[in-house]
Amino acid sequence: MRISDNRYSRDLRRYSLGLRLIRLEARTQTITAWTGLSMYRIRTLYRAYGANHGNAVVLRPRGRPPHQLNFFWRTARLTTEAAVLAGIARLLNVVPANPSPDAPETPRSLQRGEDVCSAYELFHAYIPNSAISIDHAFLLVGALTCGHEVRLGYCDCDGLILVDCLKPPRQTCAFCNRTMTKASLTPSAADGSV
Repeated sequence: MRISDNRYSRDLRRYSLGLRLIRLEARTQTITAWTGLSMYRIRTLYRAYGANHGNAVVLRPRGRPPHQLNFFWRTARLTTEAAVLAGIARLLNVVPANPSPDAPETPRSLQRGEDVCSAYELFHAYIPNSAISIDHAFLLVGALTCGHEVRLGYCDCDGLILVDCLKPPRQTCAFCNRTMTKASLTPSAADGSV
């Protein structure tokens, strides 16, 4: 039986992406969805190559991958970091400039999975201690591709922000929001309070 070169290279890319996702500590469901590998293959791959990546032990997160975008608005830091990740994804053309509301879901392909990994690795190089995981990165990229709930935008200070499409149109970055809050709490001399 002769294996074609195309099939061999496609299978090699699937395993390569699977190993890359294991090393980025992706959940099994995420790896299965983006590579097409079975849970058995993922466990075998993890035991053979991913359990010890260099000197660090790769942890396997359990449970269902994140599926709600409200994670990105829990804190100002997370919102800012998500905007950085989204900006990197946009620069690498992982996220389209004009979201397509007709797209029902993020198209899953090996190339797209590799592109999301590249964007996340670059993001993680700049912000290594972020609470945003690779699973969150896939969630964010999918949401930005559709553009129903979230999109990229600009603050009044020209900073890149993550815009919640379900909130009022004028949204600001964490820095401007904090500045406006401080200004509203500071008593003014016009009020006669000192």
